[in-house]
Amino acid sequence: MTAAAGLCAALVALGHSPWIPPPDAPPVAESFPSAAAAVTTFLGDATGVVAFGELHQTAKTAGVRSTLARFTDEILPAIAPRAAHLIVETWVSSGSCGEPEKHVTAEVARTTERPAETENEIVRLLRRAKELGVAPHVLDVGCREYASLVGAGGGVDYDRLLTITGQHLGRAIQQALALPRPPDRPLVIVYGGALHNDLHPDPAMAGYSFGPAIDALTNGAYREIDLYLPELVRTLPALRGEPWYRVWRRVRGVPAAVMIRRGPRSAIVLPAPALPAR
Repeated sequence: MTAAAGLCAALVALGHSPWIPPPDAPPVAESFPSAAAAVTTFLGDATGVVAFGELHQTAKTAGVRSTLARFTDEILPAIAPRAAHLIVETWVSSGSCGEPEKHVTAEVARTTERPAETENEIVRLLRRAKELGVAPHVLDVGCREYASLVGAGGGVDYDRLLTITGQHLGRAIQQALALPRPPDRPLVIVYGGALHNDLHPDPAMAGYSFGPAIDALTNGAYREIDLYLPELVRTLPALRGEPWYRVWRRVRGVPAAVMIRRGPRSAIVLPAPALPAR
């Protein structure tokens, strides 16, 4: 069984929305024939870490083909020839940590409201990466950490959960950077929620993001790409106050993928409206 925490948990538990500092220039929307084309254009000749963030699927949006599935089928094949490692924001719940593990896993699943098929999609992503020659990696949460996540009253301490998740992702990236990477496969890819990858996190959420530390570690060879399905964006009113949303709103009827650059190393990619889930 897998468990993951991301933007949905943060919004529900903490009541915050993502924050992006004003860019040097107003964000501009560009149209592309596909999300893969937008991503490869943005990456250019990047050789470091590229961290993808998603808006997690929920039961209410289960009828839409997920961001995870579209990344696996469309985007990963386009960038895999340049990548050596893929780190996915998930961990295996083995049951060996007793009641705390069982409780935390069940509570996170309830809070994030992720459809049951998400677990199979994560497995498919890991398998597809391996088929494409990219070494897949997941996170390893220990028994003491599970115990520390059970807060007062028996609830899950989401602040600690998000902090631990960000820390594990950061360590996994550092470990991947230390592993061999062929010259023609320099990229380390990260896939998870659109919170931990923030290059410029909200000060209140800075403890959840690995972005600034990895950016410093790689001397600026870090790229942040948030993948937002239009159908999921419409379910989160908090996003409507962000500068990029107003730019996207003017072009959202275009039947093409849209990329909005928030800065030289940060972008949002909104694929064309997805087909119904298969």
